[in-house]
Amino acid sequence: MLAKRILVIGLIVAVLVVPFTGAHAILQTLSDFLSLGANTVREIQETLDLADEDVREILEELESSISGLMDELEETYQDNLNITIDSLDAVTRSKILEIEGLIGSVNDIIQEDIRLISDEAQNVLAEASLQIRRSALELEQSLENVIIVGGETVAFVLDKAVANAIIIVSIVLLGIGVLLFVWILFRRALPSQSIARTLALVFMLGYVVVFLALIFVPPVRTFVMTSTGIGLQQRLDRIVNEPRILEVRPEQIIIGQTGELEVWGSTLLPNGAIPEAAIGSQAVQFNATSNDLLVVNVSGVTGSTGSTNLTLTYPERDPITTVVRLLAPTPVPTPPDLQILNYIITPSSPTEGLNTQAQITVRNAGGTEARNFIVRWRPFATHPGLSQPISSLAPGASTTLTFNHSYVQPGVVDAIATADSTNSVSESVENNNDAVRRITVQEAPPRRANVTVTFTRLLVHDDADVGGEGEVFIRFDVNGQTARFPASGTRGMDNGEVATMSIPITVTLDETQDLRVFVRGTEGDGGLTGDDDDMGIVNEIFSFSNGPWGQGSHSDRSSCPDGCYTIDYTISVAFIP
Repeated sequence: MLAKRILVIGLIVAVLVVPFTGAHAILQTLSDFLSLGANTVREIQETLDLADEDVREILEELESSISGLMDELEETYQDNLNITIDSLDAVTRSKILEIEGLIGSVNDIIQEDIRLISDEAQNVLAEASLQIRRSALELEQSLENVIIVGGETVAFVLDKAVANAIIIVSIVLLGIGVLLFVWILFRRALPSQSIARTLALVFMLGYVVVFLALIFVPPVRTFVMTSTGIGLQQRLDRIVNEPRILEVRPEQIIIGQTGELEVWGSTLLPNGAIPEAAIGSQAVQFNATSNDLLVVNVSGVTGSTGSTNLTLTYPERDPITTVVRLLAPTPVPTPPDLQILNYIITPSSPTEGLNTQAQITVRNAGGTEARNFIVRWRPFATHPGLSQPISSLAPGASTTLTFNHSYVQPGVVDAIATADSTNSVSESVENNNDAVRRITVQEAPPRRANVTVTFTRLLVHDDADVGGEGEVFIRFDVNGQTARFPASGTRGMDNGEVATMSIPITVTLDETQDLRVFVRGTEGDGGLTGDDDDMGIVNEIFSFSNGPWGQGSHSDRSSCPDGCYTIDYTISVAFIP
């Protein structure tokens, strides 16, 4: 039967659609309602094994009530399942919609884990079962005394009693007519003229055929009732070969992410005609088509977010539409991405032995926070590195760290800054953590210092005067800077005598120069030329590497040619910055 085929198609659509729509798909025809009911019965059957005893009893009653109602409707409407629900009489329509709502409630509950069903949900199932049984009984009673017959575009609700009465009246009239015709034929009461006789025979034959058709051919009887209005209760609209959209999956299109849109329906390719599709004002193409499913390519759809129409336009038919929603894609937070944003070495060409400062700015260019990582600076490639920890760096934030180092030798080196030197942060980009600066370390200029030689004590061993005290004077020369003791004249000193003094001489040297301390002692004999006695010299040379420049206290004995002495002095060094 055609009804069976329609029911099977309806069941397939329901199996595909209802699990995604709950029980709240838009019902347009009786076939839709039967599909909904059949799918609910299937869902209940799959749930029975999981339900406890009380719930199973309720579900079994529901299954029986819904199945019985579906069978009654199918038997009543037979080949007219494509009748629109809106065209039904008010009582039948309200009952069907009421049952549809109850089935929706049942579907919502059984979609959850039936083993965890709450007492409230169990009460809803029990109430729904009772209401469905009551509504089904009332619906069955309202359909007992009617016959549903279909035309090409409409169906008719006929009174069953009137239809039966027509059959009875037709049988009676047919019997009377046959008896009358037989009597006429046996009495040979037909007209003698051939034309009249022929017309009489045609009338008799037609009379018999008409009433036989009324008795045995329901379409003829229906035609008479619908044409004359005898026994006609209602005209019902039918949907014949009209495309319908039942469901769109997904209902929301994420711009730039959703690739396909599935349009489920019935008769989507009427007579094989493929529609043109558009979302809003944008034409879109199909990836696949069938009579109940159109797969729309929406990968290129653009536009502002919000609701818009999906329109299917058919040749020589009104377009059909449904609503879809465009959504902007939700930004997916990207992992952290640590970068060396800025890297400055001051001075850019450092000097050996002087401080060099590195300022390193690290930025998190990713979309999530970076936690607990280490920033390292290596002044040169083989250096183990100077490190500073960072506990947290927010997306888009940056921080600047300062490192100091003094290079101990000149040359060209690569100074390397590294964010996340221990790779403790999982980043979107791992190859941008380093920054390198090639620098030239200048040789340090010679160090300069103020060197002060302070002469402090003179001890005469031999005054070179056999007649008494010697007249002694000393000349000092430090890198060309001179002084004298005493400042003028001489000082009488005998053997073993000591003289104290404080005579400083300061010179400025760099580390490439030597410090030369020269002392000459003389015993003057009354100032007579040629009579002076040489008490010897002290000649000391100190290099930078020696102390530096012999820094500290010294006591040097002269060369002692005639007389002899020892001179004490200290050397102090003050480096010039």
